[in-house]
Amino acid sequence: MPNSFKLEALLFDLDGTLADTVVQLAKASKQAVEAIGLNPPLLEQVKDYVGNGVNMLLARCIKGSFDAKVEDIDTTLLKKAREVFNEKYTMGLSENYRLYDGVTEGLELFKSKELKLAVVTNKPHMFAIPLLKHMEIYDKFDFILAGEVLSKRKPDPYPIEYTLEKMNIKKENALMIGDSNNDILAGQRAGVKTAFLSYGYNRLDEKELHFDYRFDNFNDLTDFIIKQIG
Repeated sequence: MPNSFKLEALLFDLDGTLADTVVQLAKASKQAVEAIGLNPPLLEQVKDYVGNGVNMLLARCIKGSFDAKVEDIDTTLLKKAREVFNEKYTMGLSENYRLYDGVTEGLELFKSKELKLAVVTNKPHMFAIPLLKHMEIYDKFDFILAGEVLSKRKPDPYPIEYTLEKMNIKKENALMIGDSNNDILAGQRAGVKTAFLSYGYNRLDEKELHFDYRFDNFNDLTDFIIKQIG
């Protein structure tokens, strides 16, 4: 592991990092795809498809392939699917989610130690904010940057750079925490240290991505961070 560093801010992904939301995503995706007359994706497929924003999720569900591209989908079909997804997912945000063990307690402990906390997610703003409020952790964050606010999303480094600028935190004093290659790559490209959480549901080739730290549960992450700040 890298040497200790002065830790002032923690940047968290949302889906697969703070909470398991795949069931609510799968339900809305199923209804959206059925509305355009196609066979809906399986739960395990949706778990594999999330992480790059809603339009990419729907494109993958429509094509039934992780390698699908938004630009390859008929714009009318995608627009209809997105309209249905927006309606159904908004209605379902209050249920079918589960905060991972130790998340609430860990965030409270970090706040008590005066660490700055942020969410940097590709989940659209219109969903991320109410979901965090339903989970009763919205007020624990100093800054929240959700998807479709900026023109770029993870794995581009700009969302992390933007967040650090807004929080007045130097990149060498931040840690990006997530469960996917998008999180790790974005952190690396932004020049911040990264922590990979293995319990999430995104693709990540651990042999190819050189994250700084790895944890199998949130409590181990919490213990590590508290030791880091002394």
